[in-house]
Amino acid sequence: MKKQARQKEAVSIERDAELGGRIHEFRSERGLTLAGLAARVGVTRSFLSSVERGIAYPSIMVLRSIAAALEIPVFLLFTGRESNGIVVRKKQRKMIRHPNAPYSYELVSPDVQHRMEMIIMRLRPGADPAPRAHEGEECALVLKGHVVLTVGGIDYELNEGDSIYYNAGLPHRARVIGDREAEVVSAITPPSF
Repeated sequence: MKKQARQKEAVSIERDAELGGRIHEFRSERGLTLAGLAARVGVTRSFLSSVERGIAYPSIMVLRSIAAALEIPVFLLFTGRESNGIVVRKKQRKMIRHPNAPYSYELVSPDVQHRMEMIIMRLRPGADPAPRAHEGEECALVLKGHVVLTVGGIDYELNEGDSIYYNAGLPHRARVIGDREAEVVSAITPPSF
């Protein structure tokens, strides 16, 4: 059992180093210093250095800020260069997951070069992501569970099979109701991850 835990930890550390390496690569391509990118993101130079070396792992909000400062979609931080594929097999989907966060995002569409992307958001009970707003529109469908989607300060209760279409420029977030994990698939245009 201890061997399996060490193997999982090694895989996690390797993935953290890959993420950090991609951030370093994109930063270097843009001629940004550690201090320059850290200032744009609102983190310390030492924290960003630790992220690039795979020692620290940023929150999803910090990853979004890093991607915005680098002018790339968030998923490129996890996948590297975009592919030209049109089919994405379940096992090949790209994930955004912070080790301590009670939610994760999975990219269902093949890349973020197109005018639309699809993601699956998984929320554990107690998950309460910060509201976010971005350009475009979203259509969300609850695949599993019971959620409250707050859009522009208005709460909408959604059960399995319910959907909602909204202006993504309004602050929005999803929360689980009850003690069961929820899954929500969203189509987003233009891509925001």
